Amino acid sequence: MYRLWNYLFGWDYVIWENSVAQGVAKVQKYPDGKIGYWRYRATNVFDEIKDADQVIWLTCHPSKYLK
Repeated sequence: MYRLWNYLFGWDYVIWENSVAQGVAKVQKYPDGKIGYWRYRATNVFDEIKDADQVIWLTCHPSKYLK
């Protein structure tokens, strides 16, 4: 499903994981330079991606976002 959305819309996805849960989220880049994903959208938990090893990249290479 995520590869299809990547193909149709160009959206990139990552797999995130912590000690309690895991999931798939869409990578978002903001004008102020922040790159991250919404882990829990309903509770407004945004995780900024600062290191390529922080998440598993599903649809792109980390160098697309991290220089």
